[in-house]
Amino acid sequence: MGRWEQTCVLMQRLLETKELGRRAELVGQSRDCALEGVSHHTTEPAAKKLQKTHPSIAARLWRAQGMRIINAKKSKYYNAALENFEQARRCYERAGLADDWRCVVDEVRADHRRKTGFMSGFEEVVAGLVPSKKRSFLERAKMCWGMPQAEGKQ
Repeated sequence: MGRWEQTCVLMQRLLETKELGRRAELVGQSRDCALEGVSHHTTEPAAKKLQKTHPSIAARLWRAQGMRIINAKKSKYYNAALENFEQARRCYERAGLADDWRCVVDEVRADHRRKTGFMSGFEEVVAGLVPSKKRSFLERAKMCWGMPQAEGKQ
């Protein structure tokens, strides 16, 4: 079992037992790349529970979720990544870690500058604006070609 798999399993167990302090300690000791490998089904509930008591730890979890999406080039989920980065920005600010947030911004700008569909929304997040809810390329193409949409989308 790899390091990120161990992190995932342990984080899931800590979620089940509601041990916030140990969960925060685990995330604090984990590398960013290990956190990026953990499913959002595990990291999102953990981030939500930790953002009030351990905002610096929650910020890393929100960041990891956003990075996981953009690193995988999942344009369909770029809106979710923007929401994750918005949460990360808020948590970094709450924790007084503006320099850490700037490092995240610099990393995203350097590594993903060519993802224009994502970067415009990311720059809104950086500026403190709420990113607009834009349809993914796939959703726009389906609308253009008159293909049926998933329920709840028009």
